[in-house]
Amino acid sequence: MSESKFGKGKEHLEKEFLEELSHKIWSTKGARFNASTRYYTISKYSNISNAFLSSYLTIFGLITVYNLYTEALIDPNVLAFLITAISIISLVFSLLESSEQYSLKGKEYHDCALDLADLYNELRNFKAYKKDVTEKEKMEFVDDLQKRYQLVLRKYPNHNNIDKRRFRMEYKEYYKITDCFEPYKTNIFYYLKSKFLYHLLIVLPILCLIFLISLNNEKSNQEKSNPKSKTIYK
Repeated sequence: MSESKFGKGKEHLEKEFLEELSHKIWSTKGARFNASTRYYTISKYSNISNAFLSSYLTIFGLITVYNLYTEALIDPNVLAFLITAISIISLVFSLLESSEQYSLKGKEYHDCALDLADLYNELRNFKAYKKDVTEKEKMEFVDDLQKRYQLVLRKYPNHNNIDKRRFRMEYKEYYKITDCFEPYKTNIFYYLKSKFLYHLLIVLPILCLIFLISLNNEKSNQEKSNPKSKTIYK
């Protein structure tokens, strides 16, 4: 992102290293909390979409039982094949989603954010209450805190860029964001990364079901209004 959008984002680099480290811990902590929230959200919608997909398979299976389709529109064998294929795809999707362990990843990012919060609180206490410290004591504190900060980062996976962008949107006055469209772009990108696929999986099958039933009803009404079309001449 350009410096014009985040004019204040690098001001901490012009201060002493203690301020730079403080900003690093603070911003990383916020990004990791956002990553935790994003993965918990993905886990929630993943479970919901899997439940809906399972129910849709049962519902689509009932189409053949109650003859809610017209053979002129779709061949019974084709319909049976589609239901079987969707069942296999749904099973594979469910296995892939389970292997991602979104809830566990959310917990890891949350734990990481809590570890960083401890470091940040320690740094804030040092700055607030230890005024009469020598430069040597300050350097020893900063060196120790930096090492522990790096250890925390090594323990956990890195967050996604969207998590950092959302953090900046939460403090857009601090970062002096000048692009008025940036919050909207960030929210859209966040939605595509977290909810879009699952909303699509929930809504699309029911739309297809409504479409098939509507076509069947339309075909049935046409046959009722023109009974001669069903007459078979021997």
